Amino acid sequence: MAIEPKYERVLSSERIKLGVTQAVIECKLPASENSEIAKILCANAKSFIVNAECGDKEITFGGNVNFQVIYEDENGVANGLDYTADFKDKFNNNEITSTAIPIVSSSVVDVNTNINGNDIKVVAIVEIVVEIIKNLEVNALTGAMGSNVFTNLETLKVSSFAGVLSDKFDSTYDIEIKDNVSKVLEVCCSPYIESVTPYEKYVKVLGGANIDICYVTSGEQSLLRTQQAKVKFEQEVALDNLTENSCVQSMLNINNALIKITTNIDTDYAIVNLNLPYEYCGYAFNQTEMEVVDDIFSTDTYLNVNTEGFNTLVCGGKLNVEQKVSGSVESEDRIVDEILGTCSNTITVATTFVENGNMVLEGVASTTVLYLNKESNSTYSMVVEMPFSLSENVGEIDDSFIPVVNVSLGEVSAKVKRGKEIEVSATLFVFADFYKTISEAVITEVSEADEKPENMCVLTIYVVKPNETIWDIAKQLNVSPDSLLEQNPQIELPLVGGEKLIVYRQKEVLF
Repeated sequence: MAIEPKYERVLSSERIKLGVTQAVIECKLPASENSEIAKILCANAKSFIVNAECGDKEITFGGNVNFQVIYEDENGVANGLDYTADFKDKFNNNEITSTAIPIVSSSVVDVNTNINGNDIKVVAIVEIVVEIIKNLEVNALTGAMGSNVFTNLETLKVSSFAGVLSDKFDSTYDIEIKDNVSKVLEVCCSPYIESVTPYEKYVKVLGGANIDICYVTSGEQSLLRTQQAKVKFEQEVALDNLTENSCVQSMLNINNALIKITTNIDTDYAIVNLNLPYEYCGYAFNQTEMEVVDDIFSTDTYLNVNTEGFNTLVCGGKLNVEQKVSGSVESEDRIVDEILGTCSNTITVATTFVENGNMVLEGVASTTVLYLNKESNSTYSMVVEMPFSLSENVGEIDDSFIPVVNVSLGEVSAKVKRGKEIEVSATLFVFADFYKTISEAVITEVSEADEKPENMCVLTIYVVKPNETIWDIAKQLNVSPDSLLEQNPQIELPLVGGEKLIVYRQKEVLF
């Protein structure tokens, strides 16, 4: 009987980091025509990827950078500027195909400002990370019919891309400021994720944002002040292919260009109404298991066997952790009499990896501290950097796993030490998913070749080598694995090496 192979389709996916590119975004922000700019107190920039699309060997993407600047004019009056600049770019790589799923994220790693006449020139360096999800389809041998054909099966585990959980939603919050508020100059938001729980056909996302509001007080002496708040949301995002066992790798952003702010001011308090435009993106994978033929042979004929290798994604667990960070800076020429607040909070992640069972996250958090010097009766500012190196135990996740990290900065506080030194502390809110890539191979085609010559040896004694299995020996001796066991009932499995196996081949003798 000729061999009759059986094949099944295998769908596998992997996540590939292609590289990092940078874009320089600059613009001029015009101040009020009725006053001259005296000094810049703080500046902030947030980037946001609006769209990304895969083509042949390239990804085109577009985004924006939202600039916020607080400055003081020659009369000592504080003002705020808010401007959004759009950008477009492309990234080339031979791995990119039109069917790949693009993952493009961005962050501002540096902001520079200078006064140019009555304009403020701002320059942001945006770092853009480009990744793709690549899908592969192969046919795998799952069985074979035929006389004297033997197969060895193994369980193949593969992850296949289930789809993108994408949702843009607005959440509205009322934040009360118990102070005499004249006007709000800046609202800075840093989104965070608390948990992502998959269910049948949807995920439940818990998260929110750390908010910093910079405002000007009313009364005889107008001062800059800041108010912090931590707000939350709960959102369900649908995807038909999702199950409660799906792996979801999450990203959460806020498009700062679309934040809507309404301020209701009363005598001794104000209500700041914020409408925050969140964008959640989850990349979902389903793991499937199937029995495939790991090896095949026939005792009658030689076989032509073709194999194909491919990569598949393996999901790890999740991590949700908070860690305190701190830093300090000293004024060289003036006394810090009163801390007015902090603004323009930023995080720059330098590296993240898994080492010796710990996730390591390194970078720099920074904030701008506003303070009052009573001698000059003026407001000044200093940038305080808080380098951090977080090391958190991740259990059985080994060094080959890659973290997908969301980081937010909140609970920022500043205090004066020894008159000129400012100490700052804050909290990092970290949420991470983990994945790695492994290589697999399947038999994709098998066919018969020439007949094997008959083995004329009636009796064979075989000494087992270390790490050999019954399958290995049966294939080498060209006998059925079952008959090998039947003829050697004294053998205990698994084999350890050194055992003697007897193979008897019955021969017909003609007289």
